[in-house]
Amino acid sequence: MFAKFGEDNVNNIELDENIILKNRVPILVRDDDWMELFGETDDKNIKKYKKDLEELLKEQKKIEREISHWNKEKLKCMRMILGISDAINNGEKIESVDLLDEYKEKIYWINETIDELTFKLETIPRDIRNLNYELLKATVNYGYIELKDKEEKLSNISSELEDLRERLRSIINEKHDYEEWINDTYTFLHRMLGSKEIERLDREIFE
Repeated sequence: MFAKFGEDNVNNIELDENIILKNRVPILVRDDDWMELFGETDDKNIKKYKKDLEELLKEQKKIEREISHWNKEKLKCMRMILGISDAINNGEKIESVDLLDEYKEKIYWINETIDELTFKLETIPRDIRNLNYELLKATVNYGYIELKDKEEKLSNISSELEDLRERLRSIINEKHDYEEWINDTYTFLHRMLGSKEIERLDREIFE
């Protein structure tokens, strides 16, 4: 199938960059079939893009957790501000004005932190797509080299099997010929000499 497909052709493979979207290509390192076929390969390009992609996915999860954490902290601060403001407005705790400013400053800082994290998070899907595309290209390159190699090995094995089958057929025919000659010879000797004489000769000759 790949007899005319040289390694130079493999290394020059180009893929449509939109193929990821058009074919709904999954994130390869999360695809069971890809992991089974290529997850443990020693190909340097696959290993590199796989590692980079896995690290980027971890970074994405980390940022999502951080945003969730800071949103919870922001909610706590807002509740504190409401409580302190109510106390101040009721004239109960005038001295809490400084504490109110502290929480307002903390919310300002949290908002900036969330904005920075959100900006980072928004750029990651594009980077994931790009890395997944590079990993797909590396997979196709490696896959076709392996396909060509294994097709050749399969062809050689198939040829060896056919030789073995032919040899086996020859041996079986030879076996049948020997068995037929032995049976015919014993039949003839039995007819000529009788069973008692044959038994005596068998003991003398074969024992």
